[in-house]
Amino acid sequence: MRKTPLIFAAALALTLVMGAAAAGAFGHRAMLGALNAERVANGIPGNVSEVPNWSAKCADHVAYMAANGVLAHDENPQSPAFTVDGSWAGENSVLAVGYDWANGDPFENAPLHLIQLMSPQLRKVGIAQGASGYLCVTTWPGYCAAGWKKPTVYTYPGDGVANVPYAQTAEEQPFVPGDFVGLPGGTTTGFNIMVFAAGAPNQWILKMVSASVVGPHGPVALKTIDRTTRTIGHYLPPGSGFIIPVAPLQPGTAYRASVRFAGGVQHSWRFTTAAPVRRM
Repeated sequence: MRKTPLIFAAALALTLVMGAAAAGAFGHRAMLGALNAERVANGIPGNVSEVPNWSAKCADHVAYMAANGVLAHDENPQSPAFTVDGSWAGENSVLAVGYDWANGDPFENAPLHLIQLMSPQLRKVGIAQGASGYLCVTTWPGYCAAGWKKPTVYTYPGDGVANVPYAQTAEEQPFVPGDFVGLPGGTTTGFNIMVFAAGAPNQWILKMVSASVVGPHGPVALKTIDRTTRTIGHYLPPGSGFIIPVAPLQPGTAYRASVRFAGGVQHSWRFTTAAPVRRM
């Protein structure tokens, strides 16, 4: 839960991160394994599999970005290394540059990217990263709403998870989730909590009715975002939303959280924030 991003919507894809460090040491299978492990650690199914053809298309788009020195979803047919396959991948992926997944999920400080990767409905991806450091992971083509006998709520962070960041200054373009609820980019808030009502009806217009985060001093002031929120709602996976504490949470503290979606789908869970970093 760590880094910095840059978003752009082409077919609701997200262009992330420009990191300072070189990337590429982690192979694509290892990246997929790290993604699944992160999901499992938060109680989200870790069954995301690779579609080799999609990975090949991602590799084409990575080559395009490297050849042109750009981090972008669309490809200009007149530019070097343009391919139809690479263009498809660019328009259906989250993208980053300058991060090595071996050092942690590149999208951890990019809530709109991360929520696409953590969705329990994400079943298949293509993934590629070149020596240039450009990274491409497909999202939208790999969602599947089937498989739940009854509505099930998943969260990130998951139930019982510790060391959750107590503060977050999200960095994405063209906007961060807080831009739409009075917490504009540059605002330090609590961690952008993600909730997913898998298997619930009306996934594309599912509304979050209520949410709470309660600590030792009582309820925390919150803002919520879901698929019905203007503009940003279209970036969210089906049946998902954000719960954003308005101010940083207390370090090293246990919290109880709950969420209820329209139709009576609800869930409660607990998490504990990380201790403050000790500086020598």
